[in-house]
Amino acid sequence: MSFVIESISLTRAVRQVRNESRRWRTSPRRFLRLTADTTVKAVFLEDSAALVGLLLAAVGLGLSHLTGDELWDGLASIGIGLLLLVVATVLPSSNLSLLVGRSVPDRLHREIEREQAGLPTVARVDTLMTMLLGPEEILVAPKVDFHDQATGADIEAAADEAERRLTDRYPEIRFVFLDPTRAMPGTDGGGPRHTQDQEQDHRRTGPA
Repeated sequence: MSFVIESISLTRAVRQVRNESRRWRTSPRRFLRLTADTTVKAVFLEDSAALVGLLLAAVGLGLSHLTGDELWDGLASIGIGLLLLVVATVLPSSNLSLLVGRSVPDRLHREIEREQAGLPTVARVDTLMTMLLGPEEILVAPKVDFHDQATGADIEAAADEAERRLTDRYPEIRFVFLDPTRAMPGTDGGGPRHTQDQEQDHRRTGPA
C-alpha cells in the first residue's frame, strides 16, 4: 500500500518536472538541479527516497526471513538512514543558495542578454544582473549603453519595450530595472563586457 501511494505521488511529481522543464526548454535533470521551486524538488526527492527505502526494507526483511539472519534487516535500516541523510543534505543546500541571492541559469542569462541587446537604441549591454526572488519571481537589472543619438524619449521607450519583451517570453520575470550607462573607456559595441560574477567580485575586492 505504501509503495502504491508513494508511486502515485512520484508520478505526479515527475509529470510536473517534465512539464516545467519543457517550458524552460531544458532537461528534467537540469531543471531539478537549478529550479528555485523547492516544493517540487522536495516532493520529488522525498517520494524517490520513500520508494527506494521501501525496496530496501522489503529486501532486508525478505533476506532475514529466508536466511534467519537479522543482519540483513539491520543493513537495510542503515541503508535507509543513509538515504534520508542524503536527502536532508541536498534540500537545505538548495534553499541556502536562494537565501543568499542566486542568479538565473547561464542559458537563461544569455537569452535575456540577447533580448536586451536586440533593442533598436541599445549599443551594448555592459552588465546584466539577475536574481531569483522566488519560484515564480525573477529580477533583471541590466546596465545598458545606448546609442549617442538616443533621446530621453527613446530610452523610456526602450525600457518599456525591454520589459514587455521579457515578461511576454518569461512570465516569471516580474521586475526589470534598466540602468542607462556610458560605455567604458576604450571599449566599443563588440568589446568585452562585465559579467555578473566579475561585477560581484569587483564589489567585494574593490577596484584594482
